[in-house]
Amino acid sequence: MYELVDDSVKGIGGTMLTLNAIVEPFSEQVNFTPTYDFSPRQAFSDKKMFIFGNIVNFSKNSLDSIFYVLDNLPFVKIEFDYGYCINRGRIPHRILSKEECNCPNSYLKEVYQKIRKNALHIFFMSDGQMKIHDEYLPEVPIENKSVLSSCFSESHMLLFNELKQKRKNKKYAIIDGNGGWHTEAKGIKESIKYAESNALDFDLIKTDNHLDMLHKLSEYKGLISMPIIEDTCPRITIEARYMGLEVVTNTNSQHITEYWWKDTDEKAFSFTESRPKYFWNKIKCLS
Repeated sequence: MYELVDDSVKGIGGTMLTLNAIVEPFSEQVNFTPTYDFSPRQAFSDKKMFIFGNIVNFSKNSLDSIFYVLDNLPFVKIEFDYGYCINRGRIPHRILSKEECNCPNSYLKEVYQKIRKNALHIFFMSDGQMKIHDEYLPEVPIENKSVLSSCFSESHMLLFNELKQKRKNKKYAIIDGNGGWHTEAKGIKESIKYAESNALDFDLIKTDNHLDMLHKLSEYKGLISMPIIEDTCPRITIEARYMGLEVVTNTNSQHITEYWWKDTDEKAFSFTESRPKYFWNKIKCLS
């Protein structure tokens, strides 16, 4: 049995969708636990390996348990953004805390020192993200880290092919945020400004759930997404491309400089489809 510990294990969003896609091939062998509930009461002896996602939403008990695993048991880390920073990245830190990020020296320092020293492997969402981690948290051997990328379930990959066939309108879509910092970080204002400056007809769209959003987005000619943060591998850009939309974004979407994104649609699709298998092949080699 594998133990997967993550802050958003009961939530909905890009992290949860990627985690679900990763464990889908071996779901019966993976136990999900929210970080806050990860406690000494859990038996560690029957676990093949621990898989840590985002783990900053801890309690005193769960942090003690995390430290125990980091010091004594086999584990890998999936890094979705910049968990060593209290604001989840140097740009949001600069905006929200009004100072440059020095979080590797914060209360998260000990957690990430142990991850850096003891992780069997660290998976990143993009090459750009991995390089920034190398700046702030150096000395992870190259063989102990790799780019996983965003992961998608088999059903979603099939759905993309289906929705790609839908007739497109002549408008661009901009996905509305969840308000507050989320909307600001996703660059909704910047996306609207880009559309208006380039005389592009667009709709600001929002739906109640992820599946409805995919169906709605698939009706459009293109997607405009201009995040103001270093967005490690935004799913929405990948989803839009595989549904046949033109994707207009900026380099803050960190995956767009990678070889697979620059390749043909067919090869890019094949790369994305392979990522859960890549994860488990790596895990098996480490076990």
